[in-house]
Order: sequence, then C-alpha cells, then structure tokens
Amino acid sequence: MDCIYLAAGVGKRLKKQIPKQFFKIGGKPILVFGLEILERIEWIDRILVTYNEGYKEEYLKIFSDYNISKVELVKGGNTRQESVYNALQKVKTENLLIHEAARPFIYQQFIENFLKFVDEDAVVPVIKIPFTVSEGDEYMTGILDREKLRNVQLPQMFKTEVLLDAHRKAIKENFNATEDSLLVFKYGGKVKFIEGYENNIKITTPLDIIIAEQIIRGYYL
Repeated sequence: MDCIYLAAGVGKRLKKQIPKQFFKIGGKPILVFGLEILERIEWIDRILVTYNEGYKEEYLKIFSDYNISKVELVKGGNTRQESVYNALQKVKTENLLIHEAARPFIYQQFIENFLKFVDEDAVVPVIKIPFTVSEGDEYMTGILDREKLRNVQLPQMFKTEVLLDAHRKAIKENFNATEDSLLVFKYGGKVKFIEGYENNIKITTPLDIIIAEQIIRGYYL
C-alpha cells in the first residue's frame, strides 16, 4: 500500500526559523518519528513525502541520516489539499494511507489495525471532545452538543479511487477542506470512525512542543 506523508508546510504558528517538520524534539526532526514507524511496516510499499521546494536538500539529508529508504519526494502545493492531490497522482495501490509529519506519535500496532477495514471508503481515527464547544465570533451564536462531536486524527486510510474522485469534484467546485475525510463525506462516500488516542497530538503551536517533549519522556524513553 502506498502512503502519502504530508511534510510540505511552513509551520508559521510554531514561530520558528525553520519549517515545523525540521524542528527537533527529543533530539530528532519532527518528520522522522512517523517515517521511522512507516518504514518498518511491511505492507507499506512507498512513502510519498510532500516537500517544501526550498528545502529539498534538507529532506534528502534527513532520509540519509535516519536510513529512510521507502520514500519518494512529491512537490507540495499551495494548500494541504493541493499537496495531497499532487501525491495522489503517483499512488499505484487500491488503498492508500495518509499521515502528516506534524503528528509524530504514531505506533505500528495501531496502523496495522487499519488492514481490518480495507473495504471501507475511508477509515478515520477519532476521539471524543472533552470540553465545551460553542459557535460565535464576538458573541455566542450557538451551542454544540459535544457528545456528538469528534476530534478527527490521522493517519487515515482511503480507497484510492474514492478519494481521487472526491478531490476532482472539489477542484471543479473550488471547495477546500482541512482534511480528506471531509471531502469523501461531502461527495457521498462513507467514513468509518475508529477509536483514536490522546497522545496522537498535532504539533502546531509552541505549547505543543512542550507537550510533545513530555510525551517523549514518558512514552518513548
């Protein structure tokens, strides 16, 4: 199975001098954590890494330094959705996995479980939202029932043709989504929820770096 690995961002919200994926936590660049796990999974044939064009040599050096061999670079787009679509053009397998460098805390056993659901259009890990969520801008305009809300995580697995069709329709309608299961759902596909886990955080802000370092101390060491 091919895997798209999103690593082309600039990470402005992290407020660092380098793109987020190159920033080190626990002594390793953020993008290495997920790549090392994906590299070990036998049924993942290729890892299509979307890259920031101005840093191509940095990616190649990291692959070499950490013995990541199943990778193939794909030029990233102006948006996350464009990056996924660029990589989709190179996918050769019936199903594909999508992950992002900003979520370093994945583990092999969890990913192996995806094989149970290869007949689904989309398979998405989620966790319940443990806090109150409302609608509004300057004033509250609506109340959301948190019991019905889910925090969507990655990695995610898709039928390649289903996802490609959803992307093509989105391009025609100039519709942009924050992640791919939303596209599949919008255009009529079924999205299967499976149980995610709390440690599967997305590193976005400086506070997330602090949290990530604590996870590494307790989970990886």
